[in-house]
Amino acid sequence: MELIYRVKKPETIHRFMQENNIPSKILELENNRPKIEVNNKSKSRKDTVKKNEKIHFFVKDEPLEKNIKPENIKLDIVYEDNYLMIINKPANMQMMISKSHKTGTLANALNYYYMKNNISAKIHFVTKLDREASGLIVVAKHKFIKYLLSKQANNSITYYLKAIVEGKLELKESTIPLPISRIEGSIKREISEEGTNCFTNYRVIEEKENYSVVDIWIKDKLAHQIRVHFAYFFCPIVGDKLYGNKTNELLMLYCNKIDFVHPITEENIHFEIDHPDYFQAYLDRK
Repeated sequence: MELIYRVKKPETIHRFMQENNIPSKILELENNRPKIEVNNKSKSRKDTVKKNEKIHFFVKDEPLEKNIKPENIKLDIVYEDNYLMIINKPANMQMMISKSHKTGTLANALNYYYMKNNISAKIHFVTKLDREASGLIVVAKHKFIKYLLSKQANNSITYYLKAIVEGKLELKESTIPLPISRIEGSIKREISEEGTNCFTNYRVIEEKENYSVVDIWIKDKLAHQIRVHFAYFFCPIVGDKLYGNKTNELLMLYCNKIDFVHPITEENIHFEIDHPDYFQAYLDRK
């Protein structure tokens, strides 16, 4: 992978690397020093760069995940560049392999895609969705890109979801600030004072007799966070067999929009998708 930055001010390359959190250990070596180029000329960290010059850092490739079987599963790729991908994950697809899900996962599909397209990368999910949910997922093509998207405040991702919840919420717009912890010996989570703090922002955008359509936006998401928060107020998400009522419906929760600043190009990245068919079908028949 090649990191390409446009220089904003004159300074040493060493200082530039410090300001952009680029560790030397991730770079390829050339003549026993990190491989760095400016204007196609090899440079050292002691050299200086001028405003508007382009500086190239050559990052060590990552090997493909040997323990993840590559599978030819079609990916709905919304966006892709040399650094990251945005994928529209279908409902009821596990993201990462596990003891009970060794095949058919998004990771299996990605490993095949990387292999087919000669992309040297491990699987780095920056955002996550529950298996039952669908929608936009951000994938980094290197652990350094994941670090930049996950840890740097100016690059933090805001993602937006839509849900259909049972019943009517008393507050039509609010933030649910309740901490969540995992129930010991179970995959389920619960509201607990000893849990991890988390915040779910929501706004009711439509109400019917038996359900409400809700816009949700969050920064950092815990597993099952949205499902647990709405179930706590007796308005579980339609189709939630874990925290709601037994039903044949798919989980009516999907990530429809995502916003963040690209960690390398500094462009504003914004993507939005329409209702999935199953979500729209539920609205139409109700």
